[in-house]
Amino acid sequence: MSYQVIARKWRPQKFDDVVGQQAVTRTLRNALTSDRLAQAFVFAGPRGVGKTTTARILARALNCVQGPTADPCGTCEACVEITESRDIDVLEIDAATHTGIDNVREVIISGLAIRPARNRYKIFIIDEVHQLSTPSFNALLKSIEEPPPHVVFMMATTSAPSARSRLPHSSGGLWTPNESRSATSRCSSSRATPRGACAMRRPSSIR
Repeated sequence: MSYQVIARKWRPQKFDDVVGQQAVTRTLRNALTSDRLAQAFVFAGPRGVGKTTTARILARALNCVQGPTADPCGTCEACVEITESRDIDVLEIDAATHTGIDNVREVIISGLAIRPARNRYKIFIIDEVHQLSTPSFNALLKSIEEPPPHVVFMMATTSAPSARSRLPHSSGGLWTPNESRSATSRCSSSRATPRGACAMRRPSSIR
């Protein structure tokens, strides 16, 4: 098996694995269980608290063959491909490199009417959404507020007051010392990972 960096090897694959964000994951689990899901989510908080990771888990929960479910199987085609970042219906976009309005129109807005190729939902995960220019965000805002029924937006940001004031959002916090020790202990217990490497891990490694 090819080498994986520690951050990818230990990236959480289900809600129960996300450290220190119980309030966020509990809310998402309850929404999935009760079938009361929004079509746009904002995950806000400092760098490294698990915003993008949580968005990926939610994408799997929505598109799992057994879903929507709070506990995606992890073995169906949708779960595997989303985990490996190669699912055609789940687009991860770095807003820092797609700041222009033409980028937003071409990559996101123009494809909204097209139904998913296979999955239940077409999902746009927009990382660092606060990096979008003002015209770009304004162009996207109408689509975010009223997307087609087959589209779900998930945005990760450290600061996006415009989005947070108009959409459901979840705020994550930094790990507590106990949570950090527990995660480091769990990581270092693996024979495949040198203890020294785990001890050097910081919470920001889990993204």
